[in-house]
Amino acid sequence: MSDPFLGEIRMVGFNFNPYGWALCQGQMLPLNQNTALFALLGTNFGGDGVNTFAVPDFRSRIPVGFGTGAGLPAYEMGQKGGAIAMTELASTLAQHAHTVSLTVNGAATLQVVNAPATSSTPLANGYLAIPDDGQGGTFNLYHSGILANGQPAPKINLSAPAVVAAGTGQTSISGQSVPYSLLNPYLSVNFIIALQGVFPSRN
Repeated sequence: MSDPFLGEIRMVGFNFNPYGWALCQGQMLPLNQNTALFALLGTNFGGDGVNTFAVPDFRSRIPVGFGTGAGLPAYEMGQKGGAIAMTELASTLAQHAHTVSLTVNGAATLQVVNAPATSSTPLANGYLAIPDDGQGGTFNLYHSGILANGQPAPKINLSAPAVVAAGTGQTSISGQSVPYSLLNPYLSVNFIIALQGVFPSRN
């Protein structure tokens, strides 16, 4: 671990911080004991900048280069973000519709009496019949199906042509809103930061 830059961050395969290094776990350091390191980090990673400042916290996080990459969003030094899982919402889905196509077939046969109607109100087990003005201003439309002589009234079968109807619609909402992982394949290592070392020159 020789001659690091002050504030340099390294990944190591052991789980402790060597002498002169600190774990990158977001802990606060006293400013008055680490003035040179504070001059480099400032409060980018936390602290009040008067008494304390923080080192980066890489626990369960991956590093991202700061700045603005071509066609990518801008990231400030010390900025945090991201999530390990996401639940899809209706507001985040691309606009779409589920089309339902349907065809309905129907046909009917109606049996009517070929005789003058005798009632203006429907009859139990009755039939439509030849409309008749009736008496007393009533309009008869129904017949019992039995003539006055007790014989069955002659009947006619009327068949309606088959009807085919087609249409479209939308399905009802479905789903269980179960969060799904956003994690890439990963390998956990230890991040450490140099508390001692060469103060980096801008040139």
